[in-house]
Parts: sequence; C-alpha cells; structure tokens
Amino acid sequence: MRLEVGPGYTRRGRGYRFNPHYEPGYDVVYLDVNQPDFKLSRSTWVVADAQNLPFRSSSIDEVFSAHVIEHLEKPMKFLEECRRVLKRGGVVTIETPNFLSKYAYLDPDHKHVFNIVKLWVSVRKAGLRPRFPPLNIGSLIPQKLRLLIRLVLLLLSDNLTIRGVKE
Repeated sequence: MRLEVGPGYTRRGRGYRFNPHYEPGYDVVYLDVNQPDFKLSRSTWVVADAQNLPFRSSSIDEVFSAHVIEHLEKPMKFLEECRRVLKRGGVVTIETPNFLSKYAYLDPDHKHVFNIVKLWVSVRKAGLRPRFPPLNIGSLIPQKLRLLIRLVLLLLSDNLTIRGVKE
C-alpha cells in the first residue's frame, strides 16, 4: 500500500488544490487535514493529522509527502510516524522548499525552513537511512567533481527532495 500525505483537498474553492503524486488506485491512500470537495474513486481518503498517522505499524510500503513537513508543528514526530508505519525496506519521500528559495518564506503557514543538512539530520534522527534521489551528471566528469556539482545543486535548488529508507 502507498500513502500520500498532503495531496490537497479541493478542485474548486479555497484550500490546497488536489495535485497527487500517485495516480488514484486501489493501493493508494490519500491523507489530508480536510475532506475533499470531490468524489474519489479507486482510492481511499483519510482525514487525519500527519503527526499522528492512523495506520498500523509496518503496514505501508511507500510514503510520499510534498510541501507538508514545513507546515507541521513537530516535523520530527511526522518522520517518526513515517518510520513506524513503513514496512522494512519501505521508503518515505519528502519534498520541501529549500531555505534559499523564496517559496520557503512566501506562505505564512510555514512553521519551519529546511536546508539540506537539517533535512538529512532529521531523517537520520527519525531512524531512517537518508538518501538523495539520483542526479545524473555527465558520466565523463570525474566522480569527485560530480559529487561537488551535486552538492552545489542541492544547496541552490528551490526544492529539496530526500528519501528515508526503513532498514
């Protein structure tokens, strides 16, 4: 089963627009703080707080969360909950605005700002193995230079993406 936290809950009106990462399917559960204003077929919708996931331990294969962690009072609690509900080998993917991005500061509902180091350390403290998604940089460039370019791109990008693997 795949869990998407914070896909948005409206197609019209006020609130966050429904923009899911996962296509609706029988193995997808969407979780948000409000009930959607539309019918959703072939998927399950759960209204809950991301800091208290209403799922059994070790019951989820994947968790995806985009632009949610910066809104939470206790982002560590959310990461610990992700670890709890993930099966062994399960992966959580977190996307959030980078601290150098204007998007980190435009929304007055943001309670936290992340940089790559803070995000890495948070995922590690939650008991997950942090990993960055692959970034293909010219294979003819020496390995150490590719690593340096990758770090610079991570520092300067508008959005950060990190994966945490439950071992």
